[in-house]
Amino acid sequence: MNEDILKSAKSICTFCQTPIKNESEEYLCPSCHSPYHADCWEENKGCAVYGCGEKKKINNEEVSLNEAIINIEYLINRNQFSEAIIECKQLLKLEKRSTELKNLYNRAVALINNKINLLTSGDEAFNRKDYKSAEIYYRNVLKYADEVETNFINARLEISKEKIPDQKRKKLFQNILIIILILAILSAIGYLGYYAFVLKEDRDYTELVRSDNSKDLKSMEQMLGKYEFFLRNYPDGKYRKRIIDRINQYSYQIANGYYKNDWRLSLRYFNKIANSIDTADAKNLMNNIYNSAFEEYRQKISNAKKLNSVSKYSEALNELNNAMNILNSFPGSEIAKERNIVESNMQLLNKKISSIVKINEINREITDKDRELNGQLPSSGSKTVLLEGRVVRYTDPDLFTVKESSKGELVVVKSLDGDFSAGQSIKLECLTSGNITIPDDTGKNREYKLYLPYFENNSSNEQTFSDPEKDAIYERVKILKTQKAKIDSLLKMNLM
Repeated sequence: MNEDILKSAKSICTFCQTPIKNESEEYLCPSCHSPYHADCWEENKGCAVYGCGEKKKINNEEVSLNEAIINIEYLINRNQFSEAIIECKQLLKLEKRSTELKNLYNRAVALINNKINLLTSGDEAFNRKDYKSAEIYYRNVLKYADEVETNFINARLEISKEKIPDQKRKKLFQNILIIILILAILSAIGYLGYYAFVLKEDRDYTELVRSDNSKDLKSMEQMLGKYEFFLRNYPDGKYRKRIIDRINQYSYQIANGYYKNDWRLSLRYFNKIANSIDTADAKNLMNNIYNSAFEEYRQKISNAKKLNSVSKYSEALNELNNAMNILNSFPGSEIAKERNIVESNMQLLNKKISSIVKINEINREITDKDRELNGQLPSSGSKTVLLEGRVVRYTDPDLFTVKESSKGELVVVKSLDGDFSAGQSIKLECLTSGNITIPDDTGKNREYKLYLPYFENNSSNEQTFSDPEKDAIYERVKILKTQKAKIDSLLKMNLM
């Protein structure tokens, strides 16, 4: 049933809309396969379906199409691509199914695109004055150009040929100029390097000599430092000998100028040039330095002795240390022979310094023991006081003037057993015994408070007590006094 309907549908003529009775009368459109009566196809001269456009071909039309294709190929061969494209478009409106026409159309389009691209690149190169590249593009364009375009391209080529030599010369000049500039820059860099490194020593030496205008010792020291700095920077330089001579000259002048006021500085500069100056000059300068140092050495020894005499042992030791430093500055000289004497004096002072601590401890213990005895003795109506001060002088063998530490007043201590010396610090338990009149430093009589050492004034009582504890205290005090006497003997020793 469906096949009959489909068959009947295919048998309706598209042109006249009547059934096609015999298959021999039927003609199908080559494009859309619509059915026609053969007569209707001939009468309509092609397909009646809107948009199909299939036409009946006749012999004359086929001949005309072949001639058109040949003409299009001719136009392409003559590089007339625009005309060929127009022809193809017109024919394709009638012969849409013609593969040959489509191939010719695509070929013409591709060729004209190549020509346009090459011509555009050539014009761009020509406009930016790259005539060499423009010439290459234009020569390739000639392969696709027609007669009119060939004349235009040839004109451009002629211009390019004329411009290329000028451009080459200009390029050559530019290259030469660049090379000259590079050489100039390299030369400048080379000169700067030569000036900065090779000539640096010359420049520094010139500047050093220009600044050398010393007029006094201070400016000489500054210039000497500059010359020594230069020598450190150029230890093997070509100006080495001149620099060393100048250093020796300044060192000699400074050493010769300072030996009176600062022999140490003078000796330091002398040691720099001791082996490079004239023997007579060196000997004379060294004698001057030595004499100044020896004078200071004697002064240090004298100061140490004076300080020792007033019990300023640390200050005296400091003076001896300074004296020892002077000896160390002149090894092997006559002054160095006194090293043993100075060392012995220093040892003695060290013993005295350490003994000061010991004797203070002894005095403190004696005072404590006196207090213990004072508490154990029978009351006699007298009271003891602790006298602390420094011995100023002595008038008689048993009278000593003491300056109290607390009030700063001068008092007199009468001691038969006391072995005191001027400048000695004392700390005694004493009994007050009224006043005494004796001459002062100016020889005028003056009244002073009189103190009696408690221990001496109670020695008669030592035998009256038989208490073992008291006996032990008295024995300890005797021992302490013996030790104190030995230390006092040490402290009274004079320096050699």
